[in-house]
Amino acid sequence: MKQTLAVCTIIMVLCIAFTSQVEGQGRRIVLLPFYDESGYRGPWKLTYEVPTMLGDMLMDEYYYVVPMDTVKALMAPPAKKGFFSRVFSIFSNSKQKQKVLTDGEIISFARQLQTDYAIIGVIDKFTYKRTGGGEPMIGGYKSYTATVAVSQVRVLNVSNGKVIATARGEDDKNSRGLGLELFGKPRRLDMEFMSLDSLDFGSKRFLNTLLGQAVVEALNNAQKDIKNAITQPDNAWFKEKKFKILSIENGVVTINAGSADGVNSGDQFNVYASESETMVGKINLTSVWSDHISRAEILDGKDAIRLNDYILPSR
Repeated sequence: MKQTLAVCTIIMVLCIAFTSQVEGQGRRIVLLPFYDESGYRGPWKLTYEVPTMLGDMLMDEYYYVVPMDTVKALMAPPAKKGFFSRVFSIFSNSKQKQKVLTDGEIISFARQLQTDYAIIGVIDKFTYKRTGGGEPMIGGYKSYTATVAVSQVRVLNVSNGKVIATARGEDDKNSRGLGLELFGKPRRLDMEFMSLDSLDFGSKRFLNTLLGQAVVEALNNAQKDIKNAITQPDNAWFKEKKFKILSIENGVVTINAGSADGVNSGDQFNVYASESETMVGKINLTSVWSDHISRAEILDGKDAIRLNDYILPSR
């Protein structure tokens, strides 16, 4: 009996810790399966793999991204095909059609997961091509090109159902020139090209390939626009992080917030006295020096701002 109670207690503690961790992450984001219009025919399920990688790029100590496995589990499973349909699909090699979701369906789904933002998009291009010439058994050349593009990546505010941004990202990677080969000996890129389908999407080996690098760059371009569109962290998060004034000199202050904290040049903050918590001034970020250090000019309160006064976003 005592062992049972002990086990139950441990489980409850873990559940509470997990819940607190999730709640403390700040804003919650759900990425729905992307529409694959690239024409890709291979082992990877791009409709899930691409948004999963984009979600990994978006997640940090403030933004929590719902795992794709949770999304797939909650979405209704596709209807089972009949016997003749299954046989026909083997020979036709046709990809399964994806249901086009309305904004209302997206918002409804996102609210079930208690998220703040929902993201969905289209995979336009996903190709890895090889071109070459000459006689392979004597001497020849090959060139490789990887192209990846995502578009119509829409960010919806779940609270009001509005689209707050539409992002896109594209990148081309080329082997830069024509690689010469002698007597049919395969080069590194040849081996990479031939073995690509055997790699796990997003694995370290995949990311080192020409195609993997194109995927990363294309999604990175999209995530920058998404991050810019998502609302600035709320006051509760800023208070928890305890961003404050580190130094004051000739109307310029240094604060302990930087690029890793999501601040950018041009952001404005109100300054509050550390003891009375009354607003004493306003600053404007002029330069982000590092992950956790920035400089700002004092707009208001030159004579009132003191060391260790804390800052909150100016709405």
